[in-house]
Amino acid sequence: MSNFSHQKDRDAEPSPQREASIGERIRAARKEAGLNQGELAQALGISQPTVANWESDVHNPRQQMLARIAQTLNASLGWLASGDEQSALSASHPVTSYLKLGIQHVPILTAELIKSRQSLHADRMMAAATGFIPFSGSATGSLFALQLDPAPFEDEFPGHPLLIFDTGRTQPEMDHYGLCAGPERPALFRWTTALNAGASGEILGTLIAAWREF
Repeated sequence: MSNFSHQKDRDAEPSPQREASIGERIRAARKEAGLNQGELAQALGISQPTVANWESDVHNPRQQMLARIAQTLNASLGWLASGDEQSALSASHPVTSYLKLGIQHVPILTAELIKSRQSLHADRMMAAATGFIPFSGSATGSLFALQLDPAPFEDEFPGHPLLIFDTGRTQPEMDHYGLCAGPERPALFRWTTALNAGASGEILGTLIAAWREF
């Protein structure tokens, strides 16, 4: 994300004027930050016409993008979204950081489909998915979910939850869990030392979350 030296440090709405629409508030915040539409578009990694459409109320940005706009313009997310000063959330508020992550749709795979890292390309996983689960968080690679027999870790994972793995992390941190290809089926293991990982095959990813539907 680009930083502009002429941005102003603010924690509330950009002006006392109560703009009626999201587009008008984006325009007011952008001008207060000293940016033109092209500069804002560059900072957000989008096109200038998209910014123009927002400000003209042709369509509104999605919530995740609105959080990014608020951070870029150092404006209040709550004020941008609703114009309500009392419920305004500043760009530094923890909720803003959460909203920036957005929701990912993690493909659910079967153990039979996972043979090696070659089978874990994002496009292949999406095509082979038996379903999807929502997940909000950061990842270094593609994510996938898998239901495994957690033995010998039943106490840590009761109820056979779906386990979410990050393919970008092939060396788990100490005492974290990973997934190895195994001679026949993928298996869960706990990383204990750098020399003895407890894995009996290629490491496919690191466990980052366990998902259970209530």
